[in-house]
Amino acid sequence: MNGRCCKLCPPGQYLKEFCTETTETVCLPCPDNSFSLQHNAFDKCTECHSCQGAHRERELPCYSTANAKCTCLDGFLCSDDACSQCVENNCDAGERAVKTGSVAGLRQYKCQSACPDHEYLDTKMNICKPKLQCKREGLLERFPGNTTHNAVCHQRGAEPRTDSETESGRDALCVTWRIGCVLLALILLVILTYTSIKAIKKCRTDKTNSASPVTENDSHLSKEESGLQQLIIQTDSSKSQLQEIVTALQ
Repeated sequence: MNGRCCKLCPPGQYLKEFCTETTETVCLPCPDNSFSLQHNAFDKCTECHSCQGAHRERELPCYSTANAKCTCLDGFLCSDDACSQCVENNCDAGERAVKTGSVAGLRQYKCQSACPDHEYLDTKMNICKPKLQCKREGLLERFPGNTTHNAVCHQRGAEPRTDSETESGRDALCVTWRIGCVLLALILLVILTYTSIKAIKKCRTDKTNSASPVTENDSHLSKEESGLQQLIIQTDSSKSQLQEIVTALQ
């Protein structure tokens, strides 16, 4: 500038004022969501990728010295190096999409097995694991395995249990255990109810007997009148006990 060499602004900053005969270049930090990768003399920073749109998300955040990196959600692939759009991944389970090049700025993919022939893809952990070698183990091969499942081996004369059969047996055991717990709880409830009803009946019977004292006039009654009175008392007591039992059962 006017025959003087001015310093450029470092990465992460932009130029506010050029240098003069008496002052150095004035630089300011890039605002949020913007960046500059290298030394520059630009009057503003570059805006970061927003990564908004169908099936897109940010893989790396935006820094003052680095742009945000976008990626696609599972089941989709970036259409270009900037991942400006996402396209559907048409590869089958056990396969991976491999980039083969670009045509007119668009990425080209092909599907190939995610693991070598002697391995399979563990879809839960997304890693390759070696397949069982039945012949090396001296076993018979029931299932050779494929791109997503391990081989299944068994001994001669022995019928192996598959994963689904093992899982079914475990589920049946859990159901049996739960039913047993419910039955035990019901039995304990019945025993507790019976014991409580029996205790209540005994308590009320004792109260009824204690509430019927023999008076002085009763001692002078005839044998017939005394027997009749005792029969009436017993009948009333039995009737009261029956009502209590019905009430308790209700």
